[in-house]
Amino acid sequence: MAHARGDRVRLMPTVAQRLIKDKQTMHGNRGGLKCDWRERRGVVISVSRFTDTVTVLWDDRTSFDQWPVRALQKV
Repeated sequence: MAHARGDRVRLMPTVAQRLIKDKQTMHGNRGGLKCDWRERRGVVISVSRFTDTVTVLWDDRTSFDQWPVRALQKV
């Protein structure tokens, strides 16, 4: 599935669950869960033509994140 600039995306459920599990394993319950990756949505800012990278601006953030194409799904 190809992503284009302006598409609404979220993380694949398996990726989101893994992020949550890793965070809890590393930090225990200290500080709680900062964000729920299963519910987080964002907008594609750019798609690399040469690598497997998509730049996403999450709705609740001001900085960009880069993710592999296979980790994202359209909403």
